[in-house]
Amino acid sequence: MKLKLIGAWLAAGSVMLSVAVFAHGNATGIVGERMMGMMMLGEQVKLLTPMFSPGGSTDMTVIGKAASMIEMHAGPAMTKLFPEGSIEGPSEARPEIWEQWQQFSQYAAQLAELGAELRLAASAPTKELAPEASMPPTLDSEWERLEVAVLLGLAKADEEATIDSIVTGSIQQLPTRDTATVFADIAATCSSCHASFRR
Repeated sequence: MKLKLIGAWLAAGSVMLSVAVFAHGNATGIVGERMMGMMMLGEQVKLLTPMFSPGGSTDMTVIGKAASMIEMHAGPAMTKLFPEGSIEGPSEARPEIWEQWQQFSQYAAQLAELGAELRLAASAPTKELAPEASMPPTLDSEWERLEVAVLLGLAKADEEATIDSIVTGSIQQLPTRDTATVFADIAATCSSCHASFRR
């Protein structure tokens, strides 16, 4: 885990250096738009890196907002800024982007997914709640459980659903990875994409 986080800090440093390079490009048009998008992503990485560095102090509100920005500027929002052949002017894009479009798109989609995961992880309830505080009281019979689920609109009368199964399903949908691990993957994704597709 420590090696992964160290790799993330190095990758984050590479991303921040890229932002500095982009900032002086004087690009216009679609190239300028995507450089601004990349700068926005780089700024979020720059903001989060100290929090996940040794001795850093995390602020879940800040992490959540930065994660939302990453999610917003990745995925289709990113790929639409790369129309084929748009490498004029100070563009840092390499022709390999369009030769390996599927791989580039996967990096963009993965970044969006990781941004969403980081956002959810930052807003997840703490695990310090007592079990009795986090679970509803147990009802006496399967019939009562089913009736309550139906009355609450959580299940149809012909489904074999219970309050327990509904609550368990909801818990399983909560993020299971911590914010530091997700951020390490974000930094690694950015670094891998830059290594493959940025001049």
